[in-house]
Amino acid sequence: MTQDTGSNLIPHKQLSLSEILGGALNSLRRMPKTLLGIGLFSGFIVGISSIFTSTLIIRRGDSLEIPELPNPGTAITQEQLEELITAFTPTLQVAVITAIVLFFVQSISVGLFTHIIGNAIIGKKIQANQAWEKTKPQLRRIIVLSLISILFPLLAVVAGVSIGVALSAISSFFIFVGLGMGIFAAIYIWVGLYVSLPTLILEDSFITISFKRSFYLAKNNMMRVLGIGLIGVITSQALSIVVSTPFTLLAQAGQLQDPTTSSVFMSTMGSIVGYAVMLPFMAAFTTLLYTDLRIRKENIATDLNKAANQ
Repeated sequence: MTQDTGSNLIPHKQLSLSEILGGALNSLRRMPKTLLGIGLFSGFIVGISSIFTSTLIIRRGDSLEIPELPNPGTAITQEQLEELITAFTPTLQVAVITAIVLFFVQSISVGLFTHIIGNAIIGKKIQANQAWEKTKPQLRRIIVLSLISILFPLLAVVAGVSIGVALSAISSFFIFVGLGMGIFAAIYIWVGLYVSLPTLILEDSFITISFKRSFYLAKNNMMRVLGIGLIGVITSQALSIVVSTPFTLLAQAGQLQDPTTSSVFMSTMGSIVGYAVMLPFMAAFTTLLYTDLRIRKENIATDLNKAANQ
């Protein structure tokens, strides 16, 4: 069952950038126990996976210290290159495993956050367990669509570069042309898929339908979605940095008895707190932008008001 929160999260009209940002921040203030609780749990899983992987690599005898890079003015020999690759491999392994864990954690949590924010938009409140019941049947679709949203822009860049390299026999200029075309295509795909996840989650649709619906909603609003989307990404990263900065400073201070252990602990705590704020904010921001696009394209403001009054 849902409960009335007393007022809607946002006005049911076309939203300005400030209203989208304000609504995303206000969601954290109005539902801290639910949103930040899920965010902390998600960040804890990512942090623990990073520590666990680092511990296994260190116990294996490898070092996670960043090696000293050669002087940029000197030529790098084959032997130096092999040493650098060997030195960076353990750190890269930790980064890859952590990124994979973050991908799955973020894919799952975005379903929970989106259902919670979707209900808050019409003045309703649901708990984490209720959001999980709604998200569970959609998990496979959410993960696949999340993977598509990452891979398609990357493939566009690769395809553009490949075309440029293939034509480089004519002129090396085509490499830059291909790269530019790939980047442009990647941006276009990223913008077109920006609201694909809230579309799938809130409309409970199939992947292909969500794919098409997201492009439809962004059509004729590409530059607006690009600008607002970039601001959302930058703001979420800024919030993460702000809340994790005290832990970063403590990690660098090295004032405790065991500087190495304390530094790792504080750095991990900073990452956990950063994810706890960043993940729900970004999900809320994207859901509010999706709502704004539907109001502009499909005039659903009346439907939202009716749902809020039920």
